[in-house]
Amino acid sequence: MRLLATPASKWTWGKEAWAALGSMAALAAITGCAGPIGTLRAEPPGPPPVTAFDGSYRNTLRQSNASSAAAQQAQSWCQTPGQPVITVANGQFTYAVPHPDIPGTPSPVFQATFAQDGSFVGQVINGTMSGHVNGSRITGKIDGQGCIYTFEGNRI
Repeated sequence: MRLLATPASKWTWGKEAWAALGSMAALAAITGCAGPIGTLRAEPPGPPPVTAFDGSYRNTLRQSNASSAAAQQAQSWCQTPGQPVITVANGQFTYAVPHPDIPGTPSPVFQATFAQDGSFVGQVINGTMSGHVNGSRITGKIDGQGCIYTFEGNRI
């Protein structure tokens, strides 16, 4: 650092001294205020997946909301071939519901996770899926955006 004398015999700071002081202040703010890093702890592991229901299930999907006049008019948009086989792995599965009669052929994919009692639930932005496995039989409901379906099937 360089201090300069002025005609009035007072010492003043030069540009280099101000720059050095600014650098030291920034370094002190970054290192001095942070404090020591504590022990990093990982989140406790979640429960293990429910695998008792793992396997494949052949199923059929049926539209179940065609009772109102508006629903009957939109019925063609809700037509879907469904997904003929549900494969459960590590307590989870996905179910795709393609809509070939809607422009752009959207195909929402619902993902579900099993609970110990055989129930499953899943949610996407535009709907929910829920159901249950009892023995070798799977049943469920998909409540999509404007279309509601039920499905049922057996383990293969």
